[in-house]
Amino acid sequence: MKMPITLILVLTVFSLIGGSLFAADEAETPPLEGQGEAKEDKKKDDRILIIEPRKTIDPAIAAREIRKYSELGSSLWKGGDYDMAEKYFAAALGVPIESPEKENVLFEMAALYKEEGMLPKASAVLERLTEEFGESRRLPGVYMELGHLYRAMGGLEIAISNYYMVLNSSLNISIDQVERARDLSLKAKLEIAETHSELLEYDESYRHYELLSKLDLKPIDRMRVDYRMCHLLYQLHRYQQAVSRLKQFLDHYRLSAHSPEIRYLLAKSYEKLNRKPEALKEVVQILQRQSSPDTALDGEADYWRQRTGNELANEFYEKRDYRSALTIYQSLAKYNPAPEWRWPAIHQIGLCFERLGLPDKAILAYEEILDPEGLEIAEDALSQSLQSLRQMAKWRLEHLKWEDDLWARLNVLGAN
Repeated sequence: MKMPITLILVLTVFSLIGGSLFAADEAETPPLEGQGEAKEDKKKDDRILIIEPRKTIDPAIAAREIRKYSELGSSLWKGGDYDMAEKYFAAALGVPIESPEKENVLFEMAALYKEEGMLPKASAVLERLTEEFGESRRLPGVYMELGHLYRAMGGLEIAISNYYMVLNSSLNISIDQVERARDLSLKAKLEIAETHSELLEYDESYRHYELLSKLDLKPIDRMRVDYRMCHLLYQLHRYQQAVSRLKQFLDHYRLSAHSPEIRYLLAKSYEKLNRKPEALKEVVQILQRQSSPDTALDGEADYWRQRTGNELANEFYEKRDYRSALTIYQSLAKYNPAPEWRWPAIHQIGLCFERLGLPDKAILAYEEILDPEGLEIAEDALSQSLQSLRQMAKWRLEHLKWEDDLWARLNVLGAN
């Protein structure tokens, strides 16, 4: 019997510039005995597929391409063409190779987005960086920046999560990064404590600051922790503890810019504890400081002194403790001769004298607003609030004089 011979010829072609896909068709030969039907069924399955390997890209060339696209993108961005810049950044990230240059592109993009206030895009780019470059030396700083971005966008819980990631990623750093990682970890802990406060989670915030207070901190960080603990004790209504810590702060940080605000909290804490003489003494002492020996920020110091004086005086006035209120208002009036500061205090002095049954002294107070000694006033040069204040003083003065005249006439009638 004559044996059939099946010949399959497969041609494979490789080129230097790219791969090709070829299929060698089966040669037309007669089937072997008993295999006719099987051969027909398998006709399509007998093809041989040959795939040429993809061309290898030179990493150095790819890095240059990525940098070129990135530089063009940055240049266009700075020129205001954001859409075209994003296309070049996309081209840089689309180069088909894993390259550390892409990390630089993502970092640059995030900085540009943040600079223009595009915070959602900045955070998205940094998130991609953490996913694609999980071993990057930049990770602790990137997570810190993500925390700041989410916090600025109102995502406080997500911000806290990213601050914790700063701590976690700092565990896997090289020996040359230890100092920087330590600083970043401390900053992350401070931000965690503060963000809990922004969430109104004062107990949790205080707990974190208390832990921080036990660390060996630099003077500036120590002051920040002490300052925040003073605030939190007041916000937690733990006024007795607040008084103790506030006084410690003032003794320890005599030249702190926070001193006027801390004195405000101290006076308010005394008032909340119903320790009126101490509150009154603290306010008067604050207002007797004509300069700012404890801070170079005179404007800010003035703000806290005025707020301290007005709030405490108003509270005493509302509680009908007119003598205590009068003492503070008189100190306020002496502190600053500017009408914006002095006249509101004098108006309140007049009201206190009225409540104390001393109309003659109240009249003198209102006259001081209407005809201030040694000061020429152009009505149209005054602010709307000062013009309204003068109108109220005029009305109170007319009322008191009418009352005084009425009592004088009644006395005459009674005498007759």
